[in-house]
Amino acid sequence: MMWTDSELDQALADQPAPAFSPEARARALAALRAAEAAPARRNGKAWWLAAAAAAVVATGVTATFLSGGPAPQASAAAVQSLQQASTVVGDVRVGPGQYYYTATHDWDLGAAQTRTGKHLDAMLENVREVWIPANRSDEWLRRSGYTGRHTWIVGSDDLVKAEGDGGLFEPAKITEERGTCGDWNGRQMPQLGGSPDDGKPCDQRIGDFSAPTPRFIAQLPTDPAKLYDQLLAAAHGDKSTALKDAAGVLLSADADHAVRSTVYKALMLMPGLDVTDNAANLDGQRGVALGVSNGTLRQEIVLDPGTGRYIGDRLTLVVDGSDYWAGVKAGSVVEFNSVRIGVAEKIGVAPR
Repeated sequence: MMWTDSELDQALADQPAPAFSPEARARALAALRAAEAAPARRNGKAWWLAAAAAAVVATGVTATFLSGGPAPQASAAAVQSLQQASTVVGDVRVGPGQYYYTATHDWDLGAAQTRTGKHLDAMLENVREVWIPANRSDEWLRRSGYTGRHTWIVGSDDLVKAEGDGGLFEPAKITEERGTCGDWNGRQMPQLGGSPDDGKPCDQRIGDFSAPTPRFIAQLPTDPAKLYDQLLAAAHGDKSTALKDAAGVLLSADADHAVRSTVYKALMLMPGLDVTDNAANLDGQRGVALGVSNGTLRQEIVLDPGTGRYIGDRLTLVVDGSDYWAGVKAGSVVEFNSVRIGVAEKIGVAPR
């Protein structure tokens, strides 16, 4: 296991969403502008966290901490301490011949039934590494797959031996795929299948929030309110999807400090969003989590306090499960991952 039982079982309290009036939205924008103009912004030290504190206060969104319940007054102090500790410049520079490297480590819930109808729920470990060349038209590399490791939530290895796994487990296998523009083995990226980008040269593709291209990043609104509206529209009104989509931009090598700033400010306008200090991702990195609940699931993305970059996310069941998740109790983490980034000198070789 890559996390302790207490970390995995930690369920963050579902906070009631405040009324988000036009006046609250105006206060949030005013607070964000004030935070951006503050010394923290001029010194370049995690100014996005200062904006977070300002927006949390202005919108009335409650900050929640792993150590206990709501603590809106403590949130400003926590953000300030993180601000003082943050001196890392977050932009990633990928030079000619180099590769933007991402490593993703996932544990996801799989569900099935045995031959006699007994429920099986297990967390399955998957890994993925991607090398993206500075010249996007050059060859990309992706290694990914199921490691064979699992932990039980409902069921056991003995039960599976006796009654079968209902298709829950696949053979452990790490595959390697290559292709220009991220068209793995010559296939268009799945996220873009059926889109206007099909068949276009690499540098002409627009992409989307789940697979942002340099052109997509460049065309994002610079106004936080407009970007929030675009995120929500792309997510068809689902706030948890909008939060996850924002993570795709925050992870992109093409999202510089200014872009990440706008994304973060846009998320601060989301009704019901809360901020959790010192939240852990899968591999022990600790950061600031932004979370929202739809009443059944709580989606969080975890950000590095020094750079504002996305370093992981988790999905928590906030009510007892049914149907697909029958037998899974409220507070169970059903998806949990970490993301690490770097610049690689050679394709297929992870940076140190």
